[in-house]
Amino acid sequence: MTGCTGVNLSVESLLAAPKLTEEQSLIHEALISAVGRNITLKYPRSGSNRSAYVIANVDSEPTEEALVFYEYSGAENEGVRVNLLDRREDGSWYSVKELAGIGTEVDKVVITSSDSDSKHAILIGYQGVTGDNTLEIYSYSGDGFQRIGSDSYSLLEATDINSDGSEELVTIQRTEDPDTAAVTAKAFLLKIENGEIIKDDGIDMCPGVTSYPAAHTGKLPGGDPAVYVDGLTADGTLITEIVYFRYSSLQDPMQLRSEKLLPLCTRPSGYSCTDIDGDGVYEIPSVKPMLGYEDAVTEEQVMQTTWSVYEDFYTLAPKLSGYYSVADGYTVAFPSRWNDMVTVKTDAETGETVFYKYEGNINSDMAELMRIKTVTREETDKFLHDGYQLIETVGQLDYIVKLPTNKREPLILTIDEVQNSFYAASTGE
Repeated sequence: MTGCTGVNLSVESLLAAPKLTEEQSLIHEALISAVGRNITLKYPRSGSNRSAYVIANVDSEPTEEALVFYEYSGAENEGVRVNLLDRREDGSWYSVKELAGIGTEVDKVVITSSDSDSKHAILIGYQGVTGDNTLEIYSYSGDGFQRIGSDSYSLLEATDINSDGSEELVTIQRTEDPDTAAVTAKAFLLKIENGEIIKDDGIDMCPGVTSYPAAHTGKLPGGDPAVYVDGLTADGTLITEIVYFRYSSLQDPMQLRSEKLLPLCTRPSGYSCTDIDGDGVYEIPSVKPMLGYEDAVTEEQVMQTTWSVYEDFYTLAPKLSGYYSVADGYTVAFPSRWNDMVTVKTDAETGETVFYKYEGNINSDMAELMRIKTVTREETDKFLHDGYQLIETVGQLDYIVKLPTNKREPLILTIDEVQNSFYAASTGE
């Protein structure tokens, strides 16, 4: 290696696909023809549209259009640009118009039906250097590609929250009192109708939340749509709030009955709400020290996690309880015969999670019941030859278990019991 040329490893260059698809290549060439080659692609940071090339039908015609996000390199850089390209009858692409975005990064891109005549709204969230994100709303029709409105948000989710057959926007906006520094937040319902933003009066969210690291669109146990929102508080703990539509407006039961519900859904950071079993209803975790760790310092505690679902009448109903690995993203639900009988330690040499029969002292010799290890798929075979068994695969990761060969202990599970009690995090958002 004799050269001394520097390499620009921006986030965008690291995220860029090694090879464009044939359609993306055609779009890219049309873009370059319109704006030149001195550009860097920008990738949305969240949401379902993570490509710098978003291909979708954004007007009332049957053919698709393309949105491309980029910035000009060097001295010409004035922030994010968005370019809309359309397709000619012969299949070739051409640039309709370039617009300047608001902010330095693209946060999220949503294409949603705006009203009954099949028009679509193009919703682009931009990340600024400080403060909330900026939502810009665009339309494309015979009048061209144009901005029709804007708003701000800390969190933005698109879903048919009121079950009327079309998507709405649920946004959360935070406000900090300049005198007291107290932080408050409100959730709003936004619709795009006849090219205009229709925004309701909003509802109060729980106070004291400094940021919203995650949100998930799902449903309540009864089937109604809901947005599950994880909020990070000033003391570093997580809470979950649930926003759904009822009685002609949004509702947040955690805010309405905070004294009852917040203690049940407040836990350390890292314990995010999760759809454990993939049924669309998100479970909310709560934690307590595992057997033997009750008097340990916080940093050394291993926690038992209970996953609960929200039910009407301001109730959180436990669904399953067991061990949750924050690092590896899996849950082992304890069978009933393990209740008040089993604890967990980490093998310092192998990093494996080991389950033991607890007999009153976490530091004494305890009967091992099973051990779980997370490995890459390339590593799995060598462990299978050493008595491990595969229980789950997610992406490029395999979860494997080793059970004692001596089955006299009744607390030892069968491999079927292990598989039925094991829940791995999905690879989706």
